[in-house]
Amino acid sequence: MSTIRRVSVIIPVYNEALLVGEILRRVFLAPLVDDAEREVIVVDDGSTDGTVEAIQQFLAEHPDHAKDVKMHPGLVNHGKGAALRAGFKLATGDVIIIQDGDLEYSPSDYPTLLEPFHDPSVDVVYGSRFYNGFPKGMRRLNLLANLILTFSTRAMYGQRITDEATGYKVFRREVLDRFSLASRGFEFCPEFTGKTMLAGIRIKEVPITYNPRGILEGKKIRPTDGLIAIYWLAKVRAEALLENARANRS
Repeated sequence: MSTIRRVSVIIPVYNEALLVGEILRRVFLAPLVDDAEREVIVVDDGSTDGTVEAIQQFLAEHPDHAKDVKMHPGLVNHGKGAALRAGFKLATGDVIIIQDGDLEYSPSDYPTLLEPFHDPSVDVVYGSRFYNGFPKGMRRLNLLANLILTFSTRAMYGQRITDEATGYKVFRREVLDRFSLASRGFEFCPEFTGKTMLAGIRIKEVPITYNPRGILEGKKIRPTDGLIAIYWLAKVRAEALLENARANRS
């Protein structure tokens, strides 16, 4: 049985001043497994609404948590993928949890997300919003985009999953040593998924709770981002095929 010693929670945030304090509170309240240490890495992606100040206020009001928080401020908005890659460089945990900076995904699911890592053969876990059916409250266009994206993933990579675009991607730190990442925006998800599957890693899925929010509530991803994601899935697959073809000719 594998034991988890430290968990790195990486939170990329952009203009989440109203919610970032609450998500930090929930992250620190969330139970882990194996009495693991908790490391929280907050990467601000060039926010202009006082997000950084809200984070600083949280730390001032909760000084007992300050020692467990690493803050990476950004002056320019580069995108979710770039923010995550900055966070990965700071992570020291043996397992990494990607936590969105809003309240759609609940940190109370951490034990469910971490439990599969007690099996040494499990390297990547996805928290699936569709594991037990369609989530309530998701807009129809977003639902359709997610279904098309998941079907495309299965068709291109031959591995059956139910939720490619989930925000809860959890993995052992050494997975990042098996491939490089270059995406800067929301295309991080299909790039990570594609390269994980191409590396021969099976993705374990577990059910999670989900509280979808709309554009007026600050949701930044759009159904059209699904088309970009499909392009990236195809791009990652095509690049791998070309690389294999070159290797066979040499």
